[in-house]
Amino acid sequence: MPCSVPVLLLTFNRPDQTRRVLEQIQAAGPVRLYVHSDGSRAQVPTDAERVAAVRQMIPEILGAGTPVITLFRSENRGLRKGVFDALNWFFEQEEYGIVLEDDCVPDPSLFPFCEELLLRYKDNPQIMHIGCSNLAEDLTQNKSDSYVFSRFSFVWGWASWRRAWQHIKIDLEGLEQFKLEQQIRQLVPDEQAQAYMLDKFEGTAAGKNNSWAYAWFYSILKNKGLCIVPKTNLVQNRGVGEAGATHTTSRNRLAEKPARAMSFPLLHPADVEVDPALEQHFFYTSQKRRLRLRLWSVLRWLGLR
Repeated sequence: MPCSVPVLLLTFNRPDQTRRVLEQIQAAGPVRLYVHSDGSRAQVPTDAERVAAVRQMIPEILGAGTPVITLFRSENRGLRKGVFDALNWFFEQEEYGIVLEDDCVPDPSLFPFCEELLLRYKDNPQIMHIGCSNLAEDLTQNKSDSYVFSRFSFVWGWASWRRAWQHIKIDLEGLEQFKLEQQIRQLVPDEQAQAYMLDKFEGTAAGKNNSWAYAWFYSILKNKGLCIVPKTNLVQNRGVGEAGATHTTSRNRLAEKPARAMSFPLLHPADVEVDPALEQHFFYTSQKRRLRLRLWSVLRWLGLR
């Protein structure tokens, strides 16, 4: 069945990766497709040609079957502001929807998975985010339920609602109060992991990194929101470590975990609860591996981080 949920595709300068994602979107047949294309960087000579190639392939692949709304930027807005503005544009027009980046290749089952849960939790303000990647699926794939609840907002393929996105604090307003109230303790019991996440939030607020995703993660935590994580990894990230990646240039084999199909009908958890032990593993797989976290803590204690 065609997907009755709108989709936003975030693109830039990677035609090969974008083609794979567009082909999966075309097969899913969403009711509407929004495409945001950031502008080329003046200091990168190859950008203009590659950005143009991405834009030209959209009608070639999609044809006339999928209604497409485009926002092609004439200037480069960068990762943080570009994605933030694109998501604002999308949620101004749609009550809810699915978000894919140009290097996140979805399994076909991602679309009905998100569609069902977007409708199921549409009026539940506690649920703010539906993630579609799960790098710790070895610990979840044998669960009877189709998904778990978490405080981690995985963004390699995700979905949400306008009612949730309106809480975004792109500059992490209220961070000092968040720290004073020790709200980070709700995330994981490991104090080193808490310190690491606070350091990431502080770096984002100070402009030391260009992440919109940490701002979204912080906004969910600040509002005591919850996220959904599928028991099966539904997205393969094909851009981590590639030369065209804007911020992820180092190879990460864990991030290359293949996408697999979700089984239907979905089996829903009886209670909205978070498993603290599983949360710790989500941290280790998505943020900092256990040994690297210990090293980071030692360097921080020595004043070298």
